[in-house]
Amino acid sequence: MTGISTPARNTFREQQWREAHDRYLECAREVFARLGYHAATVADIVATANGSRATFYAHFRDKADIAAALFERILPDTAALYRMPAHFPELTPERVRTWLDEHVLAFWSRYAVEIDVLTQAVADDPRVAARHYQWGVDAARELAPYLAQWTGEHEQAGLTRALLLVLQLEQACYHWLIRGVGHDRSLVLDVLADVWWRELTYLRTGP
Repeated sequence: MTGISTPARNTFREQQWREAHDRYLECAREVFARLGYHAATVADIVATANGSRATFYAHFRDKADIAAALFERILPDTAALYRMPAHFPELTPERVRTWLDEHVLAFWSRYAVEIDVLTQAVADDPRVAARHYQWGVDAARELAPYLAQWTGEHEQAGLTRALLLVLQLEQACYHWLIRGVGHDRSLVLDVLADVWWRELTYLRTGP
């Protein structure tokens, strides 16, 4: 008996869609880096991509949506960044400081455009703000080994503490590394390392 065949997926059309999607993202990043989020327009992105407004709106709702999609591309690296403390052989202030110095600051330097654009989009669009909050929760969940004792009625409290750590670090890095507020690098790293070490130690101990 011959089985029922499954129609072949239109992989060529999917590839075209993905290529167009990625092209608009790359061009949006270029435009945002050159003009800034608020000055950039959909028309600027479309012109840089040598595309059409119709094609743009087939992929994105508006400028805020493409800003969020641009940030979403770095979420795997974001998750990997916050997963690192979960795998420290030993939790010490020195190890936390090294993570901040060698990985967190490098992450913010590498993705400065995406982070700056997202921060401005969050301020302008409640939909993007809601997505950003969920991304923060997802990042906090990467600290799962430190939340193992926070179960039942304490589960939300533990997750909230981890989330506040993430959001605090984001705000500090944003003003320092993106907006250029002057700080002594060594001092900031010492303070951040102490805050994270103390809080992770507390989280690991449990409520």
